[in-house]
Amino acid sequence: MTEPLIKKLAGMDLHVKDSGFDNYLQDESRFQGYATALIVAHSESDIVKTLILCNQMRTPLTVVSGKTSLTGAPVPLGGLILDVKNLDRVNPENPCRVGPGIILAEYKRHVDSLGLFYPPDPTSEDSCTLGGNVACNASGPLSYLYGPTRDYIERLRIHLPTGHALDLERNRIRGDNGFFRIPRTLLEPSPSEDLLIPVPTWKTLPWKYLKNSAGFYSDSFGDLLDLFIGSEGILGIFSEITTRLLKKRRPFFSIIIYVPDRESTVQLVGLLNSLRDLNSKFSGDFSSEDSMDSNGADLSFSELDCSEFDLVIPSCMEWFGKSTAVLLPESHRNYLSKFYGALFVEQEYDDRDQMLESATQWSRLIETFNLHNVGLAQPIETLVALDSQQSRSLRNLRHSIPEKLNENIHPGFSKIGSDFSVPPQKLGQLLEMYDCELPRNSSYVFGHIGNNHLHANILPQNSSELETARQILSNMLERIISTGGSISGEHGIGKIKTRYFERTVNENTLKQMIGIKMALDPNNILNRHTLLS
Repeated sequence: MTEPLIKKLAGMDLHVKDSGFDNYLQDESRFQGYATALIVAHSESDIVKTLILCNQMRTPLTVVSGKTSLTGAPVPLGGLILDVKNLDRVNPENPCRVGPGIILAEYKRHVDSLGLFYPPDPTSEDSCTLGGNVACNASGPLSYLYGPTRDYIERLRIHLPTGHALDLERNRIRGDNGFFRIPRTLLEPSPSEDLLIPVPTWKTLPWKYLKNSAGFYSDSFGDLLDLFIGSEGILGIFSEITTRLLKKRRPFFSIIIYVPDRESTVQLVGLLNSLRDLNSKFSGDFSSEDSMDSNGADLSFSELDCSEFDLVIPSCMEWFGKSTAVLLPESHRNYLSKFYGALFVEQEYDDRDQMLESATQWSRLIETFNLHNVGLAQPIETLVALDSQQSRSLRNLRHSIPEKLNENIHPGFSKIGSDFSVPPQKLGQLLEMYDCELPRNSSYVFGHIGNNHLHANILPQNSSELETARQILSNMLERIISTGGSISGEHGIGKIKTRYFERTVNENTLKQMIGIKMALDPNNILNRHTLLS
């Protein structure tokens, strides 16, 4: 197959490399793959020609852009690679319309210069692409308040594995009688019949209740667009994305809140979640009453005058576990090592007067919490950065942890990491599991505690420790399933976690997912072995 394939590629006016593309054969997970050739797309036409060829020859095709995945999703296991990173143009007349290859941070800076704001902010924003974000429904610290990528996508131009193109707007196609019906007139070129896609029967929980990037999305609204978002690139290739932009983000200050133990951590997170849902216009799927029941904060609203804390609206809530202290600069390392861990929050404001009032409310809230919990081994302490430069410095501190972690990976090995998330009332169980089951001195816990989504990473130093780490992760998986949690809060399944994913869903769900895949990709060419083994 290889020789005929290369000959066909040679006559198709495509940018092809049949050697010298080793950097495309792994992602940030260090999962290793192989491929026959690399095609670099410079236009939508290049995508179409590549898809038609691969479909005709039953050749696997793996799409890549930023290669920042931690799951092996963009790593090829045979066939061709299609790089779409050069499709990075922003429409000069409408900044909402943009190519999938644009670096996320560049896009955010561009719209910021226009007085606009695109909220999703994964840690890898300086190197990941918008198309990759849509493929895995990326989130980031600000998803705590603003929601994940899905909430900011209004339209996709999608190239199906058969070579047909589909312009799909939000709310354009909804499920009916068990199928999404794509009218033949919406497909380019127009086929002889409408295309029918099975509608999933399971329902994905709201993101505020369970942050989840494991499998296809399905809810009671049944919007076909949502099926493609977070599908890890196995259903189609994006050539243009239309985003939903907000007004420019307000200025913010930052606080690091040092907590002495697990119990007070869970209580404080629950309380802050409740205040967020009560005070914010981005309250999403929960009322304040629902939120209180789910979060289980011991310091209840009955003991607070809520009007005194109407400006306590954290836009992110991140976690530094005590184990990460060794990855931080010395001043922060010494302080964090005295506590169980620390929350990092950002608080937006309109003007200086509101900033000072908001900071005062935060101070009063922490004081109230300490007074209510007089039995704490030590009181909660805070570090506040009101200056914008200092605030960004604290955010960079949190973002530096994965980087420093990767620098400590033992040569020849990879880190073993979790991407678990749980419902709000199970946060204490997640922390307890990590406290009790992770190996000391070689594991690190950090992440998105406001979303009950924490990463645990183990750095094995030899083959024995590697096997032990894998067994620990497998054992934890069973615990996560029993809590009603997800094995992937944001990274997706990729190729590395397919065997784990298949343990978390029932046989009927897997059959439905395969049926959706086959309806759109009958020859199973696109991103083969990703999500579905």
